[in-house]
Amino acid sequence: MEDTQSFRLTGESDIEKIRLVNVNGQNIIYWDEIQDVFPGVKYVKNGEVTVAKMRDSDENRIKPHRIKHCPNVVLDVVLSPISTPNPGFEGTVIHKLDEVLKRVQEANDRLILIQSKTEAILTQNYELLEYTIPRLFIVLPEKSTPWDPKTMLYTKFRLHFICECGEHTKAPGSKIPHHLHLANHEGYVVNKPTEFFKKYGPFLTLMLEMIKVGTSIAGHVVPALASLKVVDILDSAQSTIDTVTSKVIKGVDYSLKYLKESRNLIQKSDGVDVDGNARMSQQDLDTYLNGVEGLEGVDLRQLGSYLSANSSDNLLGNLYRMTTKDGHVKWVCRHHYRAGYQEAHTQKLRDV
Repeated sequence: MEDTQSFRLTGESDIEKIRLVNVNGQNIIYWDEIQDVFPGVKYVKNGEVTVAKMRDSDENRIKPHRIKHCPNVVLDVVLSPISTPNPGFEGTVIHKLDEVLKRVQEANDRLILIQSKTEAILTQNYELLEYTIPRLFIVLPEKSTPWDPKTMLYTKFRLHFICECGEHTKAPGSKIPHHLHLANHEGYVVNKPTEFFKKYGPFLTLMLEMIKVGTSIAGHVVPALASLKVVDILDSAQSTIDTVTSKVIKGVDYSLKYLKESRNLIQKSDGVDVDGNARMSQQDLDTYLNGVEGLEGVDLRQLGSYLSANSSDNLLGNLYRMTTKDGHVKWVCRHHYRAGYQEAHTQKLRDV
């Protein structure tokens, strides 16, 4: 008389024997005994027929679960399929992660490049006679409109000078930060945009990137654009400042897109095949920005020929020229000019 039931994995030849248990005169095999030998068992077959778990008179499965003994046969055990990652899906995820990591690295490299180039510009010193107008500026569209490359050539831009405040305008011991900011001025209309952007495009790209990502070098602080009060309007309501800041954030993005598309148009005119939708590679950006230098005195003097300005304005953008204690020339707003002027005279009194 048999006292075990024979089992094997479907398609395998190795046989495992599990003891029988007699319950109410009937030989059975408890399901958990089968699970102990064959983890992950889904069901058992006798030939082509599934061996059902036993039920009571009400057709409910008897607990603990069990099956009837099948004499003189070997039952086949079918395991539940193991869930495995889809190779195609897994490959796609890995590829996407590689792309993200690559873009993060490119963004870091880009930030380092921008900081190194802006540091060179911010620490560049001019002779007093060369420095007749402010040297730091960006351009923003006159009107806030969604970016559309099809209508970009109809966009009117205004040039906005940047106040060069910093450590040199702070009172000793002051904890109030003096951040570079846009001058409180309506800006100057760019008259000949094609020629203007061809000449000043690399410099503008660098300045716009500096304003967008922020930096802290050479005694100057530029917070990231999203957290920056970009215009120093001391007597304005906070809601007005927020509105202006929001407009500038959108304008900086628009101007950067315009400059990128302008570069593509210039390259196409030179016979270079350019995909306007392609993202500028890190190598392309390095090549483009590595050639950026601070504007020479002649470049600054020529700036006025591209702009509309009232004769009384003298292309100063409400900025004032000051000389730091180190003899460097800076152009700052009225508020920071007064702060720097007061500090200079205080220092003279201390030196007496």
